[in-house]
Amino acid sequence: MTLNKMKIIGITGGIGSGKSCVLKYLAEKEGVYIIEADRLAEELMNKGKSIYTAIVKSFGDDILDEEGSIDRAKLAGIVFNDPESLKLLNSLTHPAVKEEILSRIDMAEDGFLKNDRREEIKLFIIEAALLIEDGYKEICNMMCYVFAERDVRIKRLIAGRGYTREKCLAIMNNQKDDSFYLDNSDVVIDNSNDFSITERLIEDIYKKYFTNC
Repeated sequence: MTLNKMKIIGITGGIGSGKSCVLKYLAEKEGVYIIEADRLAEELMNKGKSIYTAIVKSFGDDILDEEGSIDRAKLAGIVFNDPESLKLLNSLTHPAVKEEILSRIDMAEDGFLKNDRREEIKLFIIEAALLIEDGYKEICNMMCYVFAERDVRIKRLIAGRGYTREKCLAIMNNQKDDSFYLDNSDVVIDNSNDFSITERLIEDIYKKYFTNC
């Protein structure tokens, strides 16, 4: 894998920080390819895919729906309040996700199918909540942290996902605090305010860092 032309950027942040909005904005730029680790994990959990059998073997047939597919709501209910079950699930999914990402990076070096056409990929973006913990710093040219104040994140999750404040806090308390991300990131995007402000920050960072890192 060579990094002479294409740059690899890692983007992370806590729940409710607005990573999806940042990714959507960057996706409009020419030569940008984005891969979201959670969505890729869901893809690899589909029936017949690489980690489906391992998950069913570990968690039992009770997590399957009537069609034999993994019911992600049932699986989430099992691991949410059980650290050992979550650790087991992560041990099954994370290595497979990383292997697939590395494979796509290699493919992107020679061009990647994007929007039904072959396009040179200049910026390969990997997004994951556990990007740092899973060792992606070794893969990425730069790590970017999407930050938002905790109260802002809670308001977004209540409005956008219907979470209770208690559920928001429970999830956040299971994630690393801001200092961890700040210590392990090269660039910070503050997404605490209106997204029009964030857009200007992204543009400045894109021009200064992403195209020259």
